[in-house]
Amino acid sequence: MMPRDLDLIRELLLRFEHDDTSLPTGRTRQEVAYHVKQMKLSGLIDAKILEQPFQGKLAPFKFIIHDVTPAGHDFIAALKKDGIWSKVKAEAQKKLAPLTLELVIALAKKFGKDALGL
Repeated sequence: MMPRDLDLIRELLLRFEHDDTSLPTGRTRQEVAYHVKQMKLSGLIDAKILEQPFQGKLAPFKFIIHDVTPAGHDFIAALKKDGIWSKVKAEAQKKLAPLTLELVIALAKKFGKDALGL
């Protein structure tokens, strides 16, 4: 996962927390739908993903957000602090291979615990 993807996921979760499902500026509906699907598969949100055929496979193109899950709220809480978010992004940029969303979640939790001295 690249930093641009991480920024989109953070922005979407912060929006979804306030029932805002509008598209972020400069992002396509298909791009957002893909990331919403990844967030659903990672257990961060409860959503319905609508897919359509694209280049020989099904690709997400629309979504309906039902709610942010407890795991999603935990992730949001860790990422609301810009200092923690900066550390997560810096760690992602240091790696030679892109991070998975699962690893980003783990990093956010780790930096959040570190900030609390746990």
